[in-house]
Amino acid sequence: MTAGGPLLVKRPSSLVGGVVLMGVRVLTGAVAILTVVLSWQSYAATIVLGGERIGRGDPQTAGLVLGWGLAVYGLYLALYLGLALLVLRGHNWSRVVAMSFASLSILISFADYSLNGAQITLRTSLVSVTIDILILLALSSASARHYARARGKARAGR
Repeated sequence: MTAGGPLLVKRPSSLVGGVVLMGVRVLTGAVAILTVVLSWQSYAATIVLGGERIGRGDPQTAGLVLGWGLAVYGLYLALYLGLALLVLRGHNWSRVVAMSFASLSILISFADYSLNGAQITLRTSLVSVTIDILILLALSSASARHYARARGKARAGR
């Protein structure tokens, strides 16, 4: 231990890798939002509410629903990016929350596959499931856990 205590402990590569993967997850989400915005009419035409496709009959309502959906997803991505920065700073609770989000995303993809028959391909959810699994592996490593706990104890001792 150095004179500065655990605050000077080197950040483990598994933690940095996990944060980079969280950034990749945010980047892929931003690309998805951009894709929808650039093809707004075709996506709005596919909106279904109450079992009825409203995109063709009521494009204004469909656009409103699509816009709200993208806004909520964009807010989620912004919060997830903030969470990634907190993980990088060594907050253990943010590491646990990030792993919980990754687990939840994997479970949702599995449920969609098993209940709805949704295929897991490169065009659908294979990339996001792969990134989530890698985030779980990186952030659950012993070195990431020890680093976050040491940082937490150092902050509590200040």
